[in-house]
Amino acid sequence: MSATALHREPDATTDAARDTAMTNGLDAVACAERFIHAIVWAEHTTLWDLLSVQGRSTALSVAMHNGLDRVVAGRIHDDLADPNEREQFLQQLVNGLRRDLRSVELTELTVGDCHEMSEDTVAVELLTPSQIPGTEAWSAGRLILSRSHSNATCRGDDNGGWTVDRLEPRLAGP
Repeated sequence: MSATALHREPDATTDAARDTAMTNGLDAVACAERFIHAIVWAEHTTLWDLLSVQGRSTALSVAMHNGLDRVVAGRIHDDLADPNEREQFLQQLVNGLRRDLRSVELTELTVGDCHEMSEDTVAVELLTPSQIPGTEAWSAGRLILSRSHSNATCRGDDNGGWTVDRLEPRLAGP
């Protein structure tokens, strides 16, 4: 990750929430940072690896709504897709997430506070620098992450059980 982007200023409140979100060496904030980094740098396989079962189902549902064949979606879901089918779908996934964040400069996006929503769900704020005097940053949205107690959603690198359920972008300024 770039030293100029995806950083988080230390804060006692944030650290307490972050401590709540920690598990197995990689916490929800780090997972969110990896997810945003993957959007910025078009690391589509990393994005897929960081999505929860719910997140993957949502991505496939949106893709089917936008014309992806049901049979192809089923193969992608079951990890049986032809590499070209999977590659094309994942590239479109990256483009869709970038489109969702079109109101901000992706390379300036940073991860902010982590708020516990339930025992196994957190919301990680996404921030973008503000051009308004006296306002340091404004919310660009948030990522909702959940922790799974099974390895079913932990593909690729160990992510401590944290996976991304959804992106909730904020499409306007402050």
